[in-house]
Amino acid sequence: MRGKELHKFKWILVLELAFAGAYLALTRGLFVIFLVSVGYRVKGISLVMLASAAMAILMGILIYRFPSFIVRRVKLKLVTFHGLERVMWFFIPFIQDPLTVSILYSLYMIFSFFVSTFMNFVIYGSLSEADVKDVLAKRSASGGASNIVGFLLGAFLLAFIPERNKFVYIFPLGAALGLLSTFLITFLSLSHLENAALPRAVKEPEKVFSSSLFFVILLMGGNLLGMVWIPYVMNKLGGPDYLAALMNLLGTVSSILASLFWGGKSFKALRLGHILNVVNPLMIWLTTNPTVHVAISAFNSFTYTGANFLGSFLFARYKEWFGAVYSSVLLATLGNVAVLMAAPIGIVLREDYSLTFLVTFMVLMTSVLLSLVAVPEVAVVSEDTARTYSFILYRSGVAGYRTTVEISKDTAIATLRLLAMILVFMMLYVIYRLLSILIVR
Repeated sequence: MRGKELHKFKWILVLELAFAGAYLALTRGLFVIFLVSVGYRVKGISLVMLASAAMAILMGILIYRFPSFIVRRVKLKLVTFHGLERVMWFFIPFIQDPLTVSILYSLYMIFSFFVSTFMNFVIYGSLSEADVKDVLAKRSASGGASNIVGFLLGAFLLAFIPERNKFVYIFPLGAALGLLSTFLITFLSLSHLENAALPRAVKEPEKVFSSSLFFVILLMGGNLLGMVWIPYVMNKLGGPDYLAALMNLLGTVSSILASLFWGGKSFKALRLGHILNVVNPLMIWLTTNPTVHVAISAFNSFTYTGANFLGSFLFARYKEWFGAVYSSVLLATLGNVAVLMAAPIGIVLREDYSLTFLVTFMVLMTSVLLSLVAVPEVAVVSEDTARTYSFILYRSGVAGYRTTVEISKDTAIATLRLLAMILVFMMLYVIYRLLSILIVR
């Protein structure tokens, strides 16, 4: 694609998330409040998230093993899954049974996984590395701006619609806005992606492995922080409801500015955002004045956006030899892996805020250390040294995965019992093995 065609293609992608941002704010962004309204407690909410993330991960593994599904009838599948994801929100508010809600949300997460995978494939498979960076930055900014509008509209509707009818109106409204973004993508020309070539072998699997490992640990830390921060400010520090809303609002505004700032930066510059992001759990933990957390929220969003771009931009470079299909599936799966890893920690630690912030700090620090020594593009050591560390990590993961498979053939029941007992303490181990399954073919 060149000239006007490329310009049109990129702006459709940007506008798609402009509508989707408001849709997400009015649906998924309010889903936890809806769960509370139908009787869920913290443990139940975490279990819903766990179950839905597990289903999406299962889909990710299957699609990674059978990638031809992604490269056939691309536009039809993208539009279908895109629309089905939004249509789910027309039904969810009318269901009061907790089990049925869980099933519907798990189905939604499966559709959401396919939407993320196909959208990533469209972006990574159609654009150059420079254009990928440009589109991702602009999509992030437009989505953030739209999210603010959706957030304000959602707050207004929650305040003025009668209690019993709130979500019967809000979720369908959000879904309708989401379907506008579905309408937009029907104008994308995707014939060039049909039967796209799949790499026979991964050229540098150790680089994909180390980058995936640092990225999923970063996302895991972000999820942990998101689960505990607002409860800490409101329940522990006594902050009012509007302060929590202001934190979300300022955080979103900051992410828009961050998208414009970090979008054109080099890997070395993005490394700074990744490093600065580590201090956020400590600042949150040590700051006892609730009002100051508004400023911390803005700083956290700014640095986290830079760290997130680091992972996304690395895969924009790897797509040349790793393939747009595998990059797309892996990126979509990593987000769900991060949720799956963070949720059990939240369940176990609950309101032990000090320990949760300490664990989050250690998780984010691990992510930074991995990137600084094992990801050649951002490492502070020489490229050869970084490649060596990356290869050691990769070989350790492969060997451990194969050993686990052999052992599990004879000791399946014992292994399951052990995993149930030590799940929280073996999080990094589980991530290792799962990434091995995804990358080793």
